[in-house]
Amino acid sequence: MGTISDKLMRIINTKEDIRQALISKGYDVPTSIPFKEYAKMILDLPCKVDSFPDIEGIVARYSASGLTNEQMAANPVWVDKIGNGHDLQLKNFAWAGMSGVGGYKYNFLSNDWSADVNQSSVVLSHKIVIINKRTSIQLVKFIRNELENTINITLKITGLEANGSSFKIYDNVGSSHAQKYNKDGIYQINYTATEGANRIYFYVPGGNMGQLENPITIEQLPLYPGALVFDGVDDYGTCDNFPILTKEKGYTVVALRQWITYNPNAISAIATNASDRSFNGAFTFENYNKGAEQTISYGATQISLQYSKSPFSWQTTSKYNGFNIANGNKDATNSLVLGRSYPQRNEFANFAIWELVFLDHDATEEELTKIKDYFVKTYPWLFPDQAWTVVGKTNEDEDRATIANITGNGNNLVLSNLGFAEGSGYGLYAENYAGGRWVQSTDRADLTWTSYSVNITSVKVASTQLYYQSYPEQPSFIVPSYKIKVYGLKDGQTLSYRQATSEGQQLYKISEDGTYTLPSFPFKANGDWYGFTLNKVQESCDITIEQIPEYEGYLVTDGVDDKITSSTFEMGNDWTVIGDWELINTGKNDNAGIVKFNSIVIYNYNPILINIKNGRNNLIPDQNTVNAICSDGRIYSKDWKESIYNEETESTSKNLLTIGYSGNNYTKIAFKNLAIYPTVLSREDCIKAYNYLQTLKAK
Repeated sequence: MGTISDKLMRIINTKEDIRQALISKGYDVPTSIPFKEYAKMILDLPCKVDSFPDIEGIVARYSASGLTNEQMAANPVWVDKIGNGHDLQLKNFAWAGMSGVGGYKYNFLSNDWSADVNQSSVVLSHKIVIINKRTSIQLVKFIRNELENTINITLKITGLEANGSSFKIYDNVGSSHAQKYNKDGIYQINYTATEGANRIYFYVPGGNMGQLENPITIEQLPLYPGALVFDGVDDYGTCDNFPILTKEKGYTVVALRQWITYNPNAISAIATNASDRSFNGAFTFENYNKGAEQTISYGATQISLQYSKSPFSWQTTSKYNGFNIANGNKDATNSLVLGRSYPQRNEFANFAIWELVFLDHDATEEELTKIKDYFVKTYPWLFPDQAWTVVGKTNEDEDRATIANITGNGNNLVLSNLGFAEGSGYGLYAENYAGGRWVQSTDRADLTWTSYSVNITSVKVASTQLYYQSYPEQPSFIVPSYKIKVYGLKDGQTLSYRQATSEGQQLYKISEDGTYTLPSFPFKANGDWYGFTLNKVQESCDITIEQIPEYEGYLVTDGVDDKITSSTFEMGNDWTVIGDWELINTGKNDNAGIVKFNSIVIYNYNPILINIKNGRNNLIPDQNTVNAICSDGRIYSKDWKESIYNEETESTSKNLLTIGYSGNNYTKIAFKNLAIYPTVLSREDCIKAYNYLQTLKAK
């Protein structure tokens, strides 16, 4: 029968599942509402059935909507919604983290975490539920290397206010920069552990309340809500009674999917009808072959192809998303496999998939439009009109001056006047090692360098190999503190950060690989130097010193002459703008930031100024960014709190979009991504859109 804790957890989960279902139908359901009130809300709901379009010839359809990891772990079957019994048996899924429903960055039940599991709390793979406050609750993240010292996650926290409690994140070195939350809400957590820490704590203090009527829940939000995520390691699905798709009628595969990563050394596919390595079968849909984007129809491979950048993708006998493809003479089979190129191949695809539909004929344009319209209506956050991200781009890229539109519509952002070093380019770095004042002593070491890193392959002389050389009469200045990552120190090699003084001052000494914060110090300049010394001669080595940028994963403008510009495009009267960016305080009010006149104006004021469709100017208190802006006047802050600046205005725009400047005005901005949707999204869909946008890459 289980423990009292088990029974309580079943009740809590049932209540929360019903609450979330009601929220998805438009109800506001605070956790404080008694469970008995749910019945009336349920009775008031309109009776709705699946509104997928009625298209003749659908032989199988799979939807991940409504699935949970707990449900799928108990019965790992992806049911054919058509009811023909072509169910997919799902193999090797962990039903946690990035293997299963939703896609979660962390698995709280993995060995990387330790949690209190007792009568006070219940810990699941993606959330912790506190049911008793007699004791404090801790969830511990172990830092096993320097790459794991950051927590970047979206958390939904409920029950704090009802219980007068709090939630805190800190590490085991010091709590000076701990993050504390006293209110329920959705929070973007960005926490970097103190140097030298090996644990990060999620902490809820104890009390004398005993059993909680309204539990406290700390829950990760999924990266791919409503989708099934294949991990690319060993996850796959199989159906052995799939209907035979004849050459006379053809076939159609329609998928709502997102590739997460490509393995350049592997061959893997989203879906295949192939029975063996000869690709005997009707189709292999999106077969990624060691760097080549391919698709296969009746055994014939289309080798010159680019996969749809939209999550909506389809294939028929002779077309892939409107592009003509070859088709061969192989025979269809009764096999359907997801995540592999064919059943015997032990390489697997890494993707998220929301829906998968199969027709027993080549779909007409009208049929494809009906399916897409359903997807757009059901999953609006997946379909921006315009979207850009800089994730994955560097200052050394050949195409560094272009940010591709990830919808594939060709409206790319063009960068002008950026220096692609220090505070003008990708990252914002403290130093420019490729700049004129930094000296690379090739007579003392064999080394190569970029603006933000240096690699040493031999140390000829144990003297300063990389240093900033000031010029005579150069005024003194403060050298900033910044972080570096060092790797490759072996055989007793050490790295010193020094400056030239009468005492030969050593500022910092590094004896092992890791991430370090170099100190700030006053530098008198006037011909003096500071820099790095490898203290031991080594005939052969592979040592790298790499700066960690202040805005890793962002593009930063200098506020002087940097421009980011789109081509002209139309925005209608209804829209939602969502993105991850930060206006950097310049000490003055700048009439520049993110601007598309007649639709949206965001100026770098202190606080920031937002104007929606030529309405009144709105100053947003204590903010240097917002997560979402809707044309109906709703603005969502970083913690997804809603402010309403509603003015009945109507306006459309055919202007270009400018970032970092407007006219002759310039400002500093750290820009990661931005998406423009052609509809007014709900708060819930804004959150989904924001999280989805963070998963996309420029490359």
